[in-house]
Amino acid sequence: MSSCIKKHILSVASEEGIKMYPDNVVEFTIPQLLESLDISKEALAKEVKELIGREDLRLNDAYQTIACPSCGSPDPFVKLVCPRCGSGNLNIERSKVKCMNCGIQTDIYEALSFDCKTCGNTFNAANAKWIKIGTLHATNAIDIEEIAKTLKDLGINAKRCMAVTGSSGIIHRFDFFFETDGSKIAIDVAVEKDGVNVKDLITFILKAYDCRINEGYFIAVPRLNISVNYEKKGIKVIEGHDINTASDMLKQILIKNGKITKTVH
Repeated sequence: MSSCIKKHILSVASEEGIKMYPDNVVEFTIPQLLESLDISKEALAKEVKELIGREDLRLNDAYQTIACPSCGSPDPFVKLVCPRCGSGNLNIERSKVKCMNCGIQTDIYEALSFDCKTCGNTFNAANAKWIKIGTLHATNAIDIEEIAKTLKDLGINAKRCMAVTGSSGIIHRFDFFFETDGSKIAIDVAVEKDGVNVKDLITFILKAYDCRINEGYFIAVPRLNISVNYEKKGIKVIEGHDINTASDMLKQILIKNGKITKTVH
């Protein structure tokens, strides 16, 4: 399970980076990470933290920003109000502030007030929380986003790392999984510089049979490490010298087999 999820996290990060809020991974990093991943936010947060710990994900372009001390949400609404009476009727000269309602004089720092956009909490500069924000980028990731884009372009709503219970009772995960016209369709992607180990194909076949997959596609980039001509019981091997080529081959097969939901030119 873990390797499949980590592969997709790293793939997304290698493609475009992931906005990261380290102090609140679950609430702010995860929703915009992989909405189609079949896993709880808490479990996904654990995977992200493990990847950060192993330095497979690195935080770039980090900067400090104010966050809500209640929920941790960054980027609150900012306003100036009198720290004594709460009035917004202020006279401001350089760094000094005078309240036109109660007459108190103070500096801008003490008059700063923040409203959280997420939970509505109001707080001031003295009790504000500071967090580090940046972008997570992957190192040495398998970039499978072309496969995800191809499926989306075909109108296919595929789940990533879908948990499917087999006849044996074992829970298996596939890189991409979707159902159409009552058929279960699964896709696994393996990328290895010197050729994908045929054992990975065997594992996919066993998973597919246990889950009664109607159509299974095993994508090996650039190829399997041994020559295999396998196409039985709905299982097909796709070998492409790069992920773009393999993605295009998959696209043509799915179009030919009528597994699309919108017109493709």
